[in-house]
Amino acid sequence: MDYATLIFAAELIGVSVFAITGALAAQGKRMDILGVVVLGIVTALGGGSIRDITLNAYPIGWVINNTYLWTAIISAVVAFIVCRYFLYPRRTMLVLDAAGLSLFAILGAEKAMSLGVGSVIVVMMACITGCAGGMIRDILVRERPLILHKEGELYATCAILGAIFYVVFYDLIEDRLLAISSMLLIFMTRLMAIFGNLCLPEFIVAGHKLESPEEARDR
Repeated sequence: MDYATLIFAAELIGVSVFAITGALAAQGKRMDILGVVVLGIVTALGGGSIRDITLNAYPIGWVINNTYLWTAIISAVVAFIVCRYFLYPRRTMLVLDAAGLSLFAILGAEKAMSLGVGSVIVVMMACITGCAGGMIRDILVRERPLILHKEGELYATCAILGAIFYVVFYDLIEDRLLAISSMLLIFMTRLMAIFGNLCLPEFIVAGHKLESPEEARDR
C-alpha cells in the first residue's frame, strides 16, 4: 500500500469512527434518525472543513469527493440501527473518539505540512482537525465539550503532543512509519487520560473554595 492510499484509508476510517461517536452522543437526547445523521456528519467532517477554510484549501475535501460524506452518513445510520438493539459500554464512545482524534489530528498535520505552512500552524491545524468536530457535536447535544472537561483534560493536549512529534521527526522518519507512530502516540496518551485519570492542573483562584459543578450552577 503506497502512502497516498494509506492516507485515504485512514481518512475514511477516521470519518467513520467520528460519525459513530456523533451518533452515540445522541443517546438519551430523543433525536430522530435525521438528527443522528446530522450529528455524525458534523462530527466527522467539521474539523477538516474548518482546517481547509482556515488554510484556504479549496475546494473542501468532502465537496469534491463525496465518499467522505457517504461514509459519515452510512456509519451514523448503522450506529443508529445497531444501538437500538445492543447495549454498549459508556466508555465505548470515549475509546472511539480517541481513535478518531489520533487519526484526524495527524491527517490534519499532514495536510497542513503539504501546504508548506509553519510548524506552529501545523500543530494548530492538527488540533483543530482532531478536536473541532467533537466540540461541535457536544455543543449540539448541550454537553460541555470533552476538550473542556477536567476528566478529559488530556484531549487537545494529546493531539498537540502527537503533532509536535510529527513535526520534529518529519524529515527523519519514513512518511508511513511517522504517521502511524504519531497516531499511536495520540491514541495511547488519550487512553491513559481516560483510564488513568490523567489531567492538567485546574484553574483555582488563591483563597477560593473549589466548587462542585452543582454548586457552580446554583450560584
